[in-house]
Amino acid sequence: MTTEEEKQKEDAMFLDRVKYISQKIKRAWLDKTLFYKIVHFVKRNLRSRAEVIVGYPMLSRADRKIRLSDGFADHRMKLEARNCSPDLAKRLIVAYKAMKEAQSNVVDPAFRIRGLWAEWIDVNYRDFMSALNNEDIRKTSDLLDNLNREQFAVGTGGGYDDYVMYRTSLIGRFHLRYLWCTYRNNLLSLGFSPEDIHFPLVGNPAGVFFNDEVIQADTLRHIYHAIEMRHWLRDLPRSVVVEIGGGLGGQAYQTVRLADGAIAKYVLFDIPEVATIASFFLISAFRDKRIRLFGEGDVSVAPSEEYDIAVFPHFAIPQLESRSVDLFHNSCSFSEMDKVSSTEYLRIIEQVCRKYFNHINADTPFSSRNPDGSMSENLIGSKLVPSPQYFKRVFKKPRVFKRPEDRLSPAFEYLYELMQIPKSGG
Repeated sequence: MTTEEEKQKEDAMFLDRVKYISQKIKRAWLDKTLFYKIVHFVKRNLRSRAEVIVGYPMLSRADRKIRLSDGFADHRMKLEARNCSPDLAKRLIVAYKAMKEAQSNVVDPAFRIRGLWAEWIDVNYRDFMSALNNEDIRKTSDLLDNLNREQFAVGTGGGYDDYVMYRTSLIGRFHLRYLWCTYRNNLLSLGFSPEDIHFPLVGNPAGVFFNDEVIQADTLRHIYHAIEMRHWLRDLPRSVVVEIGGGLGGQAYQTVRLADGAIAKYVLFDIPEVATIASFFLISAFRDKRIRLFGEGDVSVAPSEEYDIAVFPHFAIPQLESRSVDLFHNSCSFSEMDKVSSTEYLRIIEQVCRKYFNHINADTPFSSRNPDGSMSENLIGSKLVPSPQYFKRVFKKPRVFKRPEDRLSPAFEYLYELMQIPKSGG
């Protein structure tokens, strides 16, 4: 890419960023949360920059010289990076429309999309939803082949924010090296071999070129938690794992990859738009796995169901059988939901879990105004506690992986274990 083309791309990204911020300001004004969000934004940025300014000089010389241009280059010209074929796009569109049709018939208020995610969808997902709803195969394919650099990847565990930072921020490259090296050091503290760090070339990832692959910062976080899960499930061969709020699918990918065949089924539940993203990523990353999408079979984790990985919409989770899941996992989405929703998820987990419940969530309360004028409030992580009569807390510890901009929000990781099965729960 020529210098002029680079300049045009950066100018376009700057304009897109201005549009994105203006949309968020408009939404915050309507929600009557603009003042709070401006104050929080300023504090986050000052705190983030201070940490990077202090921490960056403490990196090793080799870390400070990490070359970012290779990892943040456009990888779509590589043949293997073109993953979304017309056939796959058609399959994704069919599953998406099936989810949206079913969603229109959901009456339980717990599964209405409210709170922070309602704002994110409204601001970030318009182009993607338009392509899916219009059954535009070409546009759907193009967007997904550039997944990690598209605005709708915000909040999914992809590299969109890092890519924007690389392209638009004056200190972005210092920030990215500091973040990546901090995450890498956290992972390697477990004794994990650097040679085993891996991420597939799917959706134009943006990160550090390492082991001849593009490794995004969140990939290191996902590997760390995959190792945790593997440890907890070591005495439960052929286990069933359910992730609520699976995002891009990065956690699912690393957990299944590192489980050495010990996981019989890994199931993601997320809102239809994000579930479509995860479906694309996992189908492209696991070409040898049987992957079920919504409408292609029952929403069930029974041993007789013939799939390895499934991606279902959030409102389908009540269909899970009682005591059928060995491990429930949630990272950073329960505390972003309306408390009516997170409370209902907790009730379902109490009924369906047969061993472990793990979640990582913030302790920051927030509220937002819904389109109908009502207020949406979240439930902070420390209050997401299953019944102490039947579950014991194995640990509570500070969240290991936090971006500098998130330091102001306290967050913790929890692991709960089922001690006895309630008589009414089978």
